[in-house]
Amino acid sequence: MTRDPAAAAGWGPGPGPAAAGVAPRPAATLVLLRPAEAPGPAGFEVLLTRRPDSMRFGAGMWVFPGGRLEPGEGPREAAVRETAEETGIIVVTDALAPLTRWVTPYGFPVRFDARFFGAIVPPGADVTAASDEVAEWAWLRPTAALEGMAAGRLAMWQPTVVTLQQLEPIEDAAGLTAAFRAAPGAPPPAVHEVPPDAARAVRSTWQAGIEGRLGQAQVVGRQAWVVVDPGDPTGDMFEAVLREARAAGARLAGVVIHDVSPERHAGVELFARGLGLPVAGPPGADAVLPYEALELEDGNPVPFGDVALVAEVVGRPGTSGASGRWADRAGRIRLRSG
Repeated sequence: MTRDPAAAAGWGPGPGPAAAGVAPRPAATLVLLRPAEAPGPAGFEVLLTRRPDSMRFGAGMWVFPGGRLEPGEGPREAAVRETAEETGIIVVTDALAPLTRWVTPYGFPVRFDARFFGAIVPPGADVTAASDEVAEWAWLRPTAALEGMAAGRLAMWQPTVVTLQQLEPIEDAAGLTAAFRAAPGAPPPAVHEVPPDAARAVRSTWQAGIEGRLGQAQVVGRQAWVVVDPGDPTGDMFEAVLREARAAGARLAGVVIHDVSPERHAGVELFARGLGLPVAGPPGADAVLPYEALELEDGNPVPFGDVALVAEVVGRPGTSGASGRWADRAGRIRLRSG
């Protein structure tokens, strides 16, 4: 897959000289969903807008409407205002469903702490007054948008990709609410046969960016740590891992994901782009993600860290599950001590 450099960065033009020195600004994003027209299964189309090539930040990226909070404004009000200014579509704040939270990785000249909301609009709703921040727009089913990203037609940042993944199975308003409700997340696959002194669990209450969704990443290593399945994109888990590494006198060496579900990879770019760490994952991962991933085949060693880890392929691309979702287009691995 050919990646636009900004798309690969996940959030913008690339790391600047200062790492954590730029404080994230409060921001809000609104994901508009309208009922999909027949033929086709029940579900929604999502509004994506393309930023003009002339823009200093995020030129050419396909995004959801949104932007910074104005003084005295809350996230819901900002999401509604930005959407009206960019598209002419009016949504009331009471119609917004909370989705996720995303924080830009370290090292970028502009960072955001963005709350994502969703709102269902009537059939046939469309952009009526595009602002100069909108070069073009499209209503797409989530899977079709992800296919456009993978084919190199639609440049997207990591939060857009993960949100589209999360929206794939949703068919109605009840499904939207349930999908983003606080609840225990899927337990991460354990790394097998690792000595107890070389494995640590790092818990999160923002798994896949969903407030209150419990999850856990694993850190494996003695002095060169491998982060496994960082599913929290808010920075809370990331900061916890950094604190533990500093306390142990260790460094971070890379990231491994067992599969490409949101719960496993939502927080990858905090480590990959924020710290420049390499990423490894299952067969097929590099073709379906907005960032580069080394694909591990059966028996391949993880090429970083100071504890030998070996991949075992437990699911091939297209056969990992019966859901037909985007995550199934890559395989699944598990890790064991080598």
